[in-house]
Amino acid sequence: MIRDSIVFIDEGNDFVMTDEFAAVIQSTDNYYVIVTREGIPSLPYSVNEIYGIRNSGKYGTIKRTYNEFYHLYATEDFRQSVKPQKVITEDSNSGYQFFENVCKNNGEVNCVSAQGKSNIFAKVVENPNEKILVIADGAAFGSEMDKLMKYIQDHPVVTLYLPESFEWLILRSGLLEDNSIRELLNQPENLIASETYFSWERYFTAQLIEKTKGSYLQYTKRQLNPVYLQNRVKDKILEGMNWIEL
Repeated sequence: MIRDSIVFIDEGNDFVMTDEFAAVIQSTDNYYVIVTREGIPSLPYSVNEIYGIRNSGKYGTIKRTYNEFYHLYATEDFRQSVKPQKVITEDSNSGYQFFENVCKNNGEVNCVSAQGKSNIFAKVVENPNEKILVIADGAAFGSEMDKLMKYIQDHPVVTLYLPESFEWLILRSGLLEDNSIRELLNQPENLIASETYFSWERYFTAQLIEKTKGSYLQYTKRQLNPVYLQNRVKDKILEGMNWIEL
């Protein structure tokens, strides 16, 4: 019944954890701000849209505490060179096919698919001493971050690389000569219709499919176009990951 609104849902409303809630809000044009201490695996929310509330100070005997929002996970702060022994990708579609090919040509890096974001943690803990690079869609990976970050605190050999999506990496690479792509990447919130695209990952996928339709770069989610494995094209995509050695 609520339309074109920002909806705030306070903690204690257990329905936000249900698949039914996730299914219902997919067809609405609202934005949702959910206060909770737990991850919500049924919702594809971005790592960059998770916030904490912290005390910013008290003045004298005033009891009221002033709060401010901050990004809980700073995904852009890490810039040290990474040379992994294993790469774990979120899915088994085009993104995995691309990185599997890159790792295979390297000859020293093993690439495996977790078959979904909820399986990544189990794949990571299988080899606690191995240098692992996790590549997942940051635009929909929010629910998995808490346990992974806690694990990484004790296992710094694990690194997370969280672009918005594999399709976002391609759009960002400069392979497509389209002036609208810069605005699409810099300010997607001005362009995305939330009732049409439930996550930014879906939006970037739809945009890449549309912008490459009928061209030599024609893209499909399930099966990677072999042209993306040609050295020139592949190198352009990898340039955006210049601190990762694959």
